[in-house]
Amino acid sequence: MKPVGQRTVSMDGKLVDEDVALMINACHLRSAPEAASPVTLPSGFTRDFLMHGGSVSALEQRIRDGFAEVAEGADIIIAEGTGHAGVGSVVDLSNARVAALLGAEVIIVTSGGIGKPIDELCLNQALFAREGVSIFGVVFNKVLASKMKETRDPVYAWAEHHDQNVLGMIPYDGLLSKITVAQIAEETGAMVHSGQCSLGCLIEKFIVGAESPHRFLAHFGPGVLALIPGDREDLVLAAVSAAHTAVSCDGRSSSAICLTSGILPHPNTMAIVKRTSIPLIAVEEGMFRAASRISDLVAKMTAAELEKVDRAQELVSTHLDFSRLAERLGICIRPPSEKGNAHVGSDLRPAQT
Repeated sequence: MKPVGQRTVSMDGKLVDEDVALMINACHLRSAPEAASPVTLPSGFTRDFLMHGGSVSALEQRIRDGFAEVAEGADIIIAEGTGHAGVGSVVDLSNARVAALLGAEVIIVTSGGIGKPIDELCLNQALFAREGVSIFGVVFNKVLASKMKETRDPVYAWAEHHDQNVLGMIPYDGLLSKITVAQIAEETGAMVHSGQCSLGCLIEKFIVGAESPHRFLAHFGPGVLALIPGDREDLVLAAVSAAHTAVSCDGRSSSAICLTSGILPHPNTMAIVKRTSIPLIAVEEGMFRAASRISDLVAKMTAAELEKVDRAQELVSTHLDFSRLAERLGICIRPPSEKGNAHVGSDLRPAQT
């Protein structure tokens, strides 16, 4: 469950946190969506809560009720937080407070590296300690594969010295950091003008079209989003030509165009674009603002992105110390029957003690 969520989607007619929808669908969980996502904080919620005296006790009761419903018949509840330990404090529902409310220990998932993640870990630990919450373990995520060895030794030395339990180090994987054109359009409020059939293509980098076509084409290719001023029809046509020669076997494009500054090319040029499968989206912002916003986007995973789901499960099953985790939880964990199919709901069972 995710006791407090921020980004919502509709599921079974209910607005629930998008991560809850992902886990229920990807892991075939039986949890009722509204119980697994009892409190959400949509845009404007915190302002209304503060200005009109919202009841934190009512929110806490919704979390307790949701937890009780999800826990019925379950051996383990994994409650996902929302950011660092202090997120949610504005409505008195910080992650530390919610963990205390549920009587839960905490696994902190931090970033790769040594100095910064350990410093942040200590800050988080202080807030959890204030709420009487203990740290169950730490997972270092997105560790560069080339630096795994040089990171592992000092991190484990620090953990041993500070009585921390490192449960694993998961390497960075480029696939999980790719973002779909559909997500980019949704996050930026872009208008989709063509290529609806290819909005699911994964983007791993974007380029700014500000040079001659032949220089532009040297950087444009599969997995690339090109930010182009709407009046640079030469670059739009160059991108369309390059994308048309690199479509997948199902006829979908693997690259995309984002027009900036609220300018669209001549209708004749747009007609050419619309005869192809390349996604063309447009934003009102200028080039700098559009590039900044897209650069700041964080890729989200959906249950429909099966390749991402399988890769995430494979990384976790390979790099998380399940034997240590099982020992501390007092459970047995059956290994996945098939690679990339480690469905949590069916692979955890109580220890025979």
